[in-house]
Amino acid sequence: MTAADLLVFAKKHLTGTICLLVTLVCGALLYFRSDTVSVSQSLYEAKSAESAKMLSNVKAAPGLAEQVTEIQQLGKELNDRLVNANQLAVNLQYFYKLEADNDVKLLDVRQDTGPRAGAKTLFTTVPFSLSVQGTYAQLVKFLGELQNGRHLCRINSAVFNKAGGASAADLSAAQEMTLTLSVELLGQS
Repeated sequence: MTAADLLVFAKKHLTGTICLLVTLVCGALLYFRSDTVSVSQSLYEAKSAESAKMLSNVKAAPGLAEQVTEIQQLGKELNDRLVNANQLAVNLQYFYKLEADNDVKLLDVRQDTGPRAGAKTLFTTVPFSLSVQGTYAQLVKFLGELQNGRHLCRINSAVFNKAGGASAADLSAAQEMTLTLSVELLGQS
């Protein structure tokens, strides 16, 4: 068959020839673009996730102003509860106020050295060592107010001892005891 014979055959069977050409073009496109299917699929999934996130943001937008206000208020309350390690007098005054409120005697209170300087963090701990004397009920009340007080507190250790060399037989509910504490208050860096 020559080229002239093929041309005559194509003109005679025009529909079949067009279908054959379309099939060949589609097959070539499918072959050459088959590797882009996975790329297109991942792009589609990324765009779908982004649009779902946008829709979620649009649905949550009416309450967003109230949530921002609430978070700002909570942040302000947290900042008000922080101590400053450099304000020794103010920090010690907190413990003296607890002493007066709970009818206990503060035998010793010291602000210990803070953690070593390392990576800059948003918050730090301010350690204290203190000894308090009072009855068991007064000391437990003191501990409760320390935990639930103005500043955020972590009690690392608490040791109850009988005060003044009393024997175990003399120990009663009204007996004076000594509470030795190691605490950390949350502070600003």
